[in-house]
Amino acid sequence: MKLLTLGGLRVDGATYRREKPLLLLAYLLLEGPQPRRRLADLFWPDAANPMNSLAQNLIRLRPLGAITETDQRVEAHLPCDAADFRAHHRAARWTEATTTYTGEFLEGLRLDLTPDLEEWLLDTRDTLASEARAAHLTLAEHHHARAEPTPAHAHAERAYRTPGAPPCPPEDLTRLWHLLGSTDHPLTLHLRRDADDLGLRLPTPTPPTPDHTLIGRHAELSTLTGLPTGSVAWISGPPGIGKTTLLRALTRHGWRLLSARGGLPLATLEPLSPHPLSSTADALNLLRDTRLKLAIDDWEDCDDTTRAALTLAARQTPGATIAITARHPPTIPTPHHLPLHSLTEHDLQNHPGAHAATGGHPTLLGAYLNGTPPDRTLDAHLRHLGDDHRRLFLALAAQDTPNLSATRAALNLSAATLAGTLDTLTREGLTTPDGSIRASTPARHLLDTHPLDTTLTHLHLARHHPHDTAWPHWLAARDLWEDHDHTPCAAAAHWHADQEMKRGYPAKAAKTLEVAPQTDEVKLLRGWALIYSGEYQSALDCLKKVPDSAEEQVARASVLFRTGENEQAYQLARPLRQGNSEVNAHATFVLGLLHRHREEYEQARQNFRRSAHLWYLRGNLFEEVQSLSLAASADCRMKQSEPDDAFAPILVRAQGHPAAEGFVLINYAVELEHAGQHTQVVDLLQRAAEHMGESGNLNGVAIAANNLGLRYHLDGNTHLAKRWYRKSIDLTFRTGDIRLLGLALSNLSELEVDLVGLEDALMLLNESGQSATVELIRRNLAENVKAIRVS
Repeated sequence: MKLLTLGGLRVDGATYRREKPLLLLAYLLLEGPQPRRRLADLFWPDAANPMNSLAQNLIRLRPLGAITETDQRVEAHLPCDAADFRAHHRAARWTEATTTYTGEFLEGLRLDLTPDLEEWLLDTRDTLASEARAAHLTLAEHHHARAEPTPAHAHAERAYRTPGAPPCPPEDLTRLWHLLGSTDHPLTLHLRRDADDLGLRLPTPTPPTPDHTLIGRHAELSTLTGLPTGSVAWISGPPGIGKTTLLRALTRHGWRLLSARGGLPLATLEPLSPHPLSSTADALNLLRDTRLKLAIDDWEDCDDTTRAALTLAARQTPGATIAITARHPPTIPTPHHLPLHSLTEHDLQNHPGAHAATGGHPTLLGAYLNGTPPDRTLDAHLRHLGDDHRRLFLALAAQDTPNLSATRAALNLSAATLAGTLDTLTREGLTTPDGSIRASTPARHLLDTHPLDTTLTHLHLARHHPHDTAWPHWLAARDLWEDHDHTPCAAAAHWHADQEMKRGYPAKAAKTLEVAPQTDEVKLLRGWALIYSGEYQSALDCLKKVPDSAEEQVARASVLFRTGENEQAYQLARPLRQGNSEVNAHATFVLGLLHRHREEYEQARQNFRRSAHLWYLRGNLFEEVQSLSLAASADCRMKQSEPDDAFAPILVRAQGHPAAEGFVLINYAVELEHAGQHTQVVDLLQRAAEHMGESGNLNGVAIAANNLGLRYHLDGNTHLAKRWYRKSIDLTFRTGDIRLLGLALSNLSELEVDLVGLEDALMLLNESGQSATVELIRRNLAENVKAIRVS
């Protein structure tokens, strides 16, 4: 027995006509187990004894054996067409869903219903009908994309006229217009009228791809047309890969095309004979005609007898030349097997942008060429394949490099389900066996059109990806983080930002950590990222929120030196110099900066070399190169090396790392300037500014700009000197480097003969503890030379 609610209300397999009990049964089957009191109040609110009325109607349902009762709850157990429809729709089984939907929900019900019950009935009717319309539209778009106008139009009309559905909303009218607007279908008049009523402007319709369009299959066509007489060729590939289109192209070369027909024996071959075929022998006689060139489309859907006849013909070498399409490799003996795959860029060279937009998948290509958005066609195709296929495809599309283990866990798929689903997507030409997406552009568009689903997918992926690949998914799912996500999310952000810093992009690292959950580890690393970006005040503010520790202490020492607090930096760094940890490496580097600032070059060189060695052991290229560069500067100042010899191997070491390379170029240029070798200075500093800008290090750009201003200043090019000095000042106001700000201001003041401005700049430096720098400036002014020593 089965309860039928679509198109009426009755029990299939039993004679039962009591509407009120059947309505109660329908409610229970669709809404699940219910409290007795709720049912009584919903169905019989005005009865003298609602609970008694419920009991009487439950007694009337007992002959069906569909009810289970307790003192408190009632539950129903019986197949129901509406429930089946819902299951098919939710699983994206569109053909089964449209077949199950046979009419509007509870059509013709004669009962007087309470307002609440009537509202439930109407809401359920609208929902089921709208879902049926959506299923028909999906199937219509699927057939439209495959240039199958007859089923496309049939489903479009059934979508418009879905029994029980409310009037088409604007988005559905637009979809129907894309399907029918370029035809003379009678429904186009209704679509225009409905659009006018809504004030909707209908877009340009998308015509179906012409039946005989053949793109990129000319080699296969040439092979088939050149087959020797009596040959059998097998053309394999998944649905939508272009098998039917290839056979249609054969008809222009004198081939007869027969589509598979199931049911009666030899139904597929029946059109070849003017008389009914009564046996396999009759079919074999037809296939002995050497003039016959026969194309059979869709082996799997042929009737059994036709398949048997074709198998015998292949073994006996028929007179006819036969081409058979199938979804799977050959099941009959033939040396001529043509497996079809997605089209290549070379195949689509006459259609610019087509391969990038579709991945060469013929179904998506058809949509692209006729103007239908490929993502909509892709979505229809995926829904046609099934819910698991769509979920897996979108999860793979959301990953730059698919992690199949994490994907399986995120989607809660068994290993067998994942393997089978991925195999189908691969055979469909949508993915590669490792999970990479072929149709990447429409896949991205499809993700963008379902933002909530995409965000949830990213969240599930983030929770199952290893920490070294999880951060992009955590970031994409930021709005959905829960409390228990914070720890793994912070760990993933920390790893990701650390890699960005090691590659020479501290500004990117700072932005990454800014949006991560603010654990102590995240705040400390963000402080370092801000230091290397030259945003010193922001770094200090960030480090104030980190608990006291050796790691926090050495970070603070680093930023304090750069903001002119030399003595405080020294007191923090000195106790931490012994050992082989990162803290010791940082502390040794800060001490090197302090000795360099005091022009104690031998002590500076020793500290920088030790720091470089410690960073080399830890595999941190940026820190190592930074230390090596300053050690080379110290060598140059002590006249133990020439700049070209000292910096050449370090530049090789820094190549490909923008922040490190920019740092080396600045120090190289400064030492050339100090040695009086000016030829390369401008070029080196301009390259340094570009590298520092690429890495996001504003302070590095400011240092390069100040030194460029100095070079143009000394060359007498006041216009360019002012421009670069002002750029340095503007950037330094943002970074908080007081020493560099004072230097740039004093340089500009000297250039503009602004003695008041010069004294103000020197006072700023004095007040920030930069008395040594002030003395150096005064000494250089007296000598009319300004060699800037800035790291």
